[in-house]
Amino acid sequence: MLQVFLIGFMGAGKTTVGETLADAWNCPVYDTDACIVEAEQKTIPEIFAENGEAYFRSLEKNMLKKLVQQRGVITTGGGIILLEENRQLLKKSGRTFFLKCEPKVFLDRLKDDCTRPIIKEKTPEDIIDIYKKRLPFYEQSANIIIDTTSLTIQETVQTIEDITKRTC
Repeated sequence: MLQVFLIGFMGAGKTTVGETLADAWNCPVYDTDACIVEAEQKTIPEIFAENGEAYFRSLEKNMLKKLVQQRGVITTGGGIILLEENRQLLKKSGRTFFLKCEPKVFLDRLKDDCTRPIIKEKTPEDIIDIYKKRLPFYEQSANIIIDTTSLTIQETVQTIEDITKRTC
């Protein structure tokens, strides 16, 4: 059974692609953020507000360690690549796909999203700066980079299927 990780910036389509891919392969999908929310019984903004980003990143690291034991499609939060330990784990634990898209795409998707504490009250320029700082980490963590800027969800899923040549 193949293990696939999807990484990328906020708004890159990781969750939607992951769910569609898992449906196509008839295998489970795990979302690190959703698993953290379930385990903590708090939303991510609540976790950030009450305990801070460092605490959240610790939860994220521990959740990733649990999820690498699972088989299926694992979608990740946009900042999972900030810790070196996570980058190494992603690179060696399965096929890690970086869903890369141009800033105009994720900015458009994020424009009315107030659920992401990292970009709360940030300008588009600030958000692009965050992306640029993370970009080398996404590239280091990935086995495969897919530019999804002009791809539909189905085209992205098909690209992953073509690359993996197998299913869960």
